[in-house]
Amino acid sequence: MKGWAFVRPAWQRLILYTVVMGIVALLLFAIQWFAVHEYQLQITEINESQLQDIVQATSTNMNNQYQTWQVELNELAATIGKNILDNSKRAYTSGITRNPGEFYVLTNQYEIIGGRNNTIMQSAVQQVQTLQNGCGITGFTTENNQPVQYMICRIKGTDQNGFAVRAIDTSMLSQRIIADSTHYETLIYNEEFKVVGSHNATDIGRVDITAVTKKLLDGNTGIIEDNHIKYGIGFSRINDDHALYVAVHEINNDTAQNVKAFRNQMVLIYIPVFLIAAIVMVFYRRRVIKDNTVNTQVRDQRREEDLRQQQDTYYLPMLQSMEEQLQELQNRTTRLTGGDDLKLLGFYNNLADNLEASASRGDSASRAELEFFRELNQNFTQGRLKQESYIAELAVSVQELREELEQKMHGAAGINFTDMNEVITESLKWANRALDMKGIEVVVKQEPVSPIAAQSAMLYRTIQGLVENAVVAMAQHYEAPPDMSEHGAFAPRSKRVNKTLKVSSLMDEEEILITIEDTGGGIDDKMRWNYFQSDYSQNNNADTLSLYHMDAFLKTIGGRLKLRNTDRGLQAIIQLRR
Repeated sequence: MKGWAFVRPAWQRLILYTVVMGIVALLLFAIQWFAVHEYQLQITEINESQLQDIVQATSTNMNNQYQTWQVELNELAATIGKNILDNSKRAYTSGITRNPGEFYVLTNQYEIIGGRNNTIMQSAVQQVQTLQNGCGITGFTTENNQPVQYMICRIKGTDQNGFAVRAIDTSMLSQRIIADSTHYETLIYNEEFKVVGSHNATDIGRVDITAVTKKLLDGNTGIIEDNHIKYGIGFSRINDDHALYVAVHEINNDTAQNVKAFRNQMVLIYIPVFLIAAIVMVFYRRRVIKDNTVNTQVRDQRREEDLRQQQDTYYLPMLQSMEEQLQELQNRTTRLTGGDDLKLLGFYNNLADNLEASASRGDSASRAELEFFRELNQNFTQGRLKQESYIAELAVSVQELREELEQKMHGAAGINFTDMNEVITESLKWANRALDMKGIEVVVKQEPVSPIAAQSAMLYRTIQGLVENAVVAMAQHYEAPPDMSEHGAFAPRSKRVNKTLKVSSLMDEEEILITIEDTGGGIDDKMRWNYFQSDYSQNNNADTLSLYHMDAFLKTIGGRLKLRNTDRGLQAIIQLRR
C-alpha cells in the first residue's frame, strides 16, 4: 500500500475503474451463464413435455380410431354382409368402398363373395387364429408396394357363417397424426421396423433400424436422444397380438437458436449495465471524495475550535496577564525617566560656583572643597545620564516585546487586544450609517476598561448585532406616551422621546460588563430557549450573527451573553473575563 501512494492520481483512477469494471464484467458473465443455463433447461423441459404430449395424444387417437373402425365394420357386417351371405351370390366385384377404407365379405371357407378379388387379403385373414369379441386384426402385409392391415369381424344372424373384412392402409393411419407437420416429424412403426404412418409419403414402407426404433420396439417410452436430437417415443396397443409404435421429433430444433438469441439479448444488456455501473462508480467516487472533504473540513474545524478553546482557556489569560504587566512596567519606566531628579544634575556645580564666589568676597572656602563639589557634580551627572539611557532602552524593549506579543496573537489566531469602549463607539457610528436611528435617543455611559484579547471582528459583529436587534425591536414595538395626544409635536422633548437605546461599559475586579438596553417591549420568556438554538434566526441579513453564535463566540473567550426583560424592553448583558 505504500507504493500505491506514489502512483499518480490519474493512474490510480484508471486502475480503480479497470478493476471495478472487470469485476462488474465478471459478475455479468456469471449472471449471463446462469440465466442462459436456466433458460436452456426451461426450453428443453418444455420441448420434452410437448413431445410426450404429442406421443400420448397420437397413441390415444389411434386406439380410439381402431375402436371406431371396428364399430363401423360390425355395422357393415350386420347389413351388407348379412344380405350378401343370405343371397349366396357373388356381388360388388368392382369393390366395396367406404370413406375411408375398402371392405370385403368372405364365406366361412374364406372365399370372397362380396368385393373385388384380393388374394393377399385372403392369405392375411386366414392367418388370424382367434377373434376377440368376434373381431380380429391381421399383421401388416404388402399390397401394391404399400403396407396394409386388415380388420376382420364375424357376420352374425345368418344361416351361413362368414366374415366382414376392412382394409386399413397407411393413409388412414397417417391421418391419425395430430402433430403439425411443419414443426414435428411423427412416424408410426409396426413390429418390423417399417414406417406405416407419416405425413411424408416417401417415408412410407421404409425400414428404420436405429437406436431409437430399437428402444421403441423394446417397449420403452419417454424421451431419448440420438445424434443430439430429442425423440419422444411411445406405443399404441390395438389388441393382444399387435401394436403400433410412435416416434416424434422436431424438424427444426429451435432450442439452440432460441438460446443463442437469448444470449445475444443478454449481451446487449451489458451496454446499459456498464454505463450505469460507470455512472454509479463515478458518482459514488465523487460522493466519497466530497464526504471525505467535508469530514476533513469538519474535523479540521473541530480541531481548530478545540485548539482555540484550549488557547482561550489556558493561553489567552496568561497572555493578557503578560500584556497588563508589560503595560504596568512600561508606565513605571516612563515615570522613572525625567522628573525632579534631573534638577540635581546641576546642583553641585552651582554649589561649587557659589562657594567660589563667596571665597572671592573673603569667605573661607578651600580649593579642595571646590574641586570636590565639581567632581561630585560631574560623577552624579554621568551616572544619572547613564541610568536614563538604561531606562530608555528598557522602555523600548518593553514596547517592542508588547508589540511582538500582540502581533503574534493576532497573526496566529486572529486575536489582538481590543478596547471595548472603542468597539462600542464604532458600533454606534455604524448603526447611525446603516440603520434607521430616527427618533431613537442613544445614551452612552463608558468607564475605562482593560483591553480584551479576542478576535476584534467577532466582537464588532456581536455588539453591532445586539444594537441592530434593539433598533429593530423598537421599530416594531412603538409605544407612544399617554400625553402625546395632548401636546402633539409641541410636547416637551422628555415626553416626546419614547425610543431609548442605552449602552454602557463597566469593569469590576473580575470581569467587564457591557450592557445594551432598549425600549422594544422585551422578549417572550417561553421563547427564550429557542432564541439560543443554532437553527433559529429572525434576521434575514446573512452578515448578522444570531444569538446562538454570539453566545458561542463569547464562551470561547470566557464570556457569556444574558438577556433580561425590563419594564419597557430588553437588556442584553455581555460578561467578559478580564
